[in-house]
Amino acid sequence: MSPLLEIAGIGKSFGAFRALSDISLAVEEGETLGLIGPNGAGKTTLFNVVTGFLRPDSGAVRFAGAPVDRLPPEKRAALGLVRTFQKAMVFPALSLRENLAMAARQRAGHGLRWLGARTCHAEADAKVERLLAESGLPRGGGERMADLSYGEQRIADLLMALALEPRLLLLDEPTAGLSQAEAERLLRIVRRHDSRTALVLIAHDIDIVFGHCDRIAVMHLGRLLRTGTPQAVRADAAVRAAYLGSLAD
Repeated sequence: MSPLLEIAGIGKSFGAFRALSDISLAVEEGETLGLIGPNGAGKTTLFNVVTGFLRPDSGAVRFAGAPVDRLPPEKRAALGLVRTFQKAMVFPALSLRENLAMAARQRAGHGLRWLGARTCHAEADAKVERLLAESGLPRGGGERMADLSYGEQRIADLLMALALEPRLLLLDEPTAGLSQAEAERLLRIVRRHDSRTALVLIAHDIDIVFGHCDRIAVMHLGRLLRTGTPQAVRADAAVRAAYLGSLAD
């Protein structure tokens, strides 16, 4: 069986700056892969290429066995290739429930319409109830997003991504600014929602990455330095020198 995601020979430059050099990587169904490396290593650029926000100079991306290089981001998301961003992408003036409902309706193919399509509304409402129950958020979803705490907004952003029913979810620094308990809670929500969803997690929180990932890929200066189990990556001398340092001890 082919991997869920196959990245082959990806290269990307911005002028004279080589952001990505010959990146090849695979992600299996249901796997959790950590993507780590120093700032500027090319992690978010790789996410942008995989999800269609950037066109690579070379290489190819395949998802679920089919090429997706010519598809725009929204078409890739419709296939189940979904991402989050470093900043929560929410509508602050709307309620949590309304934010989730829009994501659910988008997944159902009804865009952001509020009128008509009674069946779509009912299905979206049912999905919102499930997501709210899984989130463990203490309130019922009627509060404006702007009135939620930073940690709650990060969870809401994750719930909107889950409403799109991803087969593969790429999380870009989802735990940044969160406490250890909040970070653990966020990752539990993903697995509680659907254990079959594959994850690629960018994070600088070493405890989170090494504690939750099946494999870890280390990037440095736009190149893939090492991919392996947490134990193998932690023991790798080149990884220790480039990124982990004393954290590997």
